[in-house]
Amino acid sequence: MKHFSIGSIVHKAIKHLVVVACGIYCALITAAIASEAERPNVLLIITDDQSIDTIHALGNDAIHTPNIDRLAETGMAFTHVFNQGSWSGAVCAPSRQMINTGRNLHLTGFSPKSNKTSHPLMGETFRKSGYETFVTGKWHVGDDALKRSFDIGRAVHEGGMAPISKGGQWQPWLTDFGEKIKWKKEQKNQHTSEAFADAAIDYIKGKEARNDKPFLMYVAFTAPHDPRQSPQSYVDKYPAESISLPPNFRPMPEIDSGDYNIRDEALMTFPRTEQQTKEFIGEYYAMVEHMDHQIGRILDTLDASPYAKNTYIIFTSDHGLAVGKHGLAGKQSVYDHSIRAPFIMVGKGIPQNARAKGMFYLNSIFATTAELAGIEVPDSVQGPSVLPIINGEKDVMNDYIYGSYRHFQRMARSHRYKLVYYPLLKKNVLFDLKNDPWEMTDISTQPGSDKIIEQLTAELDLLKVEVGDPLTNDDPANSYQPFTGKIRASFQKDAIGQPQVLNVH
Repeated sequence: MKHFSIGSIVHKAIKHLVVVACGIYCALITAAIASEAERPNVLLIITDDQSIDTIHALGNDAIHTPNIDRLAETGMAFTHVFNQGSWSGAVCAPSRQMINTGRNLHLTGFSPKSNKTSHPLMGETFRKSGYETFVTGKWHVGDDALKRSFDIGRAVHEGGMAPISKGGQWQPWLTDFGEKIKWKKEQKNQHTSEAFADAAIDYIKGKEARNDKPFLMYVAFTAPHDPRQSPQSYVDKYPAESISLPPNFRPMPEIDSGDYNIRDEALMTFPRTEQQTKEFIGEYYAMVEHMDHQIGRILDTLDASPYAKNTYIIFTSDHGLAVGKHGLAGKQSVYDHSIRAPFIMVGKGIPQNARAKGMFYLNSIFATTAELAGIEVPDSVQGPSVLPIINGEKDVMNDYIYGSYRHFQRMARSHRYKLVYYPLLKKNVLFDLKNDPWEMTDISTQPGSDKIIEQLTAELDLLKVEVGDPLTNDDPANSYQPFTGKIRASFQKDAIGQPQVLNVH
């Protein structure tokens, strides 16, 4: 099912205007954003594993994020933006594949068996439309897509994370290419957040002397993904005794969905302790604030450049993270803390200090940025532009949202209710998000809930078709091939609260 905004239909009907004598390519921007002879630049900032509740301006008084706050105060922040889920324990890979293809979870062309796609990529599309494309930071979408998408790469982290065994955050292996550099990979003695910020700053400072093309900058931090390493001065700001536990902190998960021995969950012991969880959150906040400072350096450089008034900024993350909520540490769930991501847009024509619900997926970034740039959106793109919300034409993009994790969990949520279905357990869980935003009370057995479950189950069936989900409820593990991947052991608590192997699927 493909969605079209009014703006995107109009743009597909209008040809680009080329003024040959001046060599200037003019593009028609959506009606609510002023037309300009000079095409706008785009700065996309993507963080890694950043929960929706880690931004001071959006409600967390315990964290210091003055530069992300600055974006929220000068632009529009969306509160309900979703990653569709993952067919992999490495949730960030499918998320970035959706962002860069604009397609739905199971339809990107990528899978555990394929690290290539034939679909047009966002950077590739901008590049073919006359933009200079630049990347720094985490990629995790494969070498073929990297080379198709970007003219220049500096301090590119090609993999999924920066493990301690390969230098961690302080000594990462980073790749440079393009602009007289063929392909150079080396280990750097610099924190990843600082290295990526330096690369972005150098790009902005050197751009005017190189050419007058508009640019697409793809700046992707590995923070605050573990290993949670940041300067001690930042760690000292968040001692465990200053940290409050979230209301939905639990020592153990309430439901064993089948994948709780994954690497992310092994970062903390079972059962979770209050002290350990507070330390975990403190290290997480420290890494977010250190990254926020680097984002501020990039914004300051942009503000002082010739591009300040003609650059759209999108700030987001690939998904959220549990960090102790519901007895979980990672992002392999469909709870809001893991499937929602922060999302802020700044630029000409975008309301300032505004808030909107959104109800859209991260794969809308492709169409949104293309429409802002006056670039025709490829027919392959499924995530619609969200400019109708910015322009006041819509309040939200969707009334129902899909979510999943491998063959273990499925989700359909409306504005008020969230249904979580566990295919291997044949179990429904229902949350009333209006009265229970922390998702702590299952109301599936309460009177009247059967009709809500029936409605959301029907919506889930429709959403599964839309995103290409191959899972069938009668045989979830086998039907989910080739997306199943390695199937891990399940865990449950023993008599003294320690995890034990429940079964192996």
